[in-house]
Amino acid sequence: MVVRQRRRAFTLMEVLMVMAVMVMFAALSYPALDSLYVGVKVEAASDSVHAAWSEAQARAVNEGRPYRFSVVPGKGNYRVAPDSSEFWSGGGAPAPDDPENPPLVLQQSMPKGIVFTREGERPGPADGETSLPDDKVPPGQWVTTAVFLPDGTAQDDVDIILHMDDARPITLHLRSLTGVISVQRGE
Repeated sequence: MVVRQRRRAFTLMEVLMVMAVMVMFAALSYPALDSLYVGVKVEAASDSVHAAWSEAQARAVNEGRPYRFSVVPGKGNYRVAPDSSEFWSGGGAPAPDDPENPPLVLQQSMPKGIVFTREGERPGPADGETSLPDDKVPPGQWVTTAVFLPDGTAQDDVDIILHMDDARPITLHLRSLTGVISVQRGE
C-alpha cells in the first residue's frame, strides 16, 4: 500500500508577507535605478551633440563652406546648418545647389530635462518644458556656439555643458586649432 504524504501549502498570510517584502525592496531600490537612468540620458545627449559636431565638421571640409552649430540657451534645442544667412533667417532652407548632395540642416532637441548652459551658468528649475518644439524655434533665439571651418578647424574654442537635475553635468570641449572634440564628465 502506498501512503501519500500531504504537501503543505502556503497560507495567505505567508504570501502577503513575501509580497510586502518585495514591495519594500522595490521602493527602496527605485531611487538608485532612477538616478542610474538619469546619467544614461545625459550620456546619450552628449553623444548626440558630439555626433552633430562631427557631422558638421565633416560637411564643412567636404563642401568647402563653414557650418554653424547653435543652441537655445537654457533649453535643449540645437541646430546645425551652413553658416550663411539664408539657412538662419527663418525662411526655411534654400533649394540645394546639388540635389544629389544637399547641405546638412539638422534641428533636434535633447531628451526632456536636459538643457545647454555655459561655464558659470546654472540652469533654472526644470519645472516646465526644457525644449521648444523643433519646428517652432524663432530664428532670433538661436545663439551660435561653434562654427566649423572648411580646413577642419573651428572658429573659436568652445565649451558647452549639458545639465540635468540629479545628474552630473557633461562638458563638451571643441579645440579650435585642431577641431578635436573631447568630453568631460562633471563632479
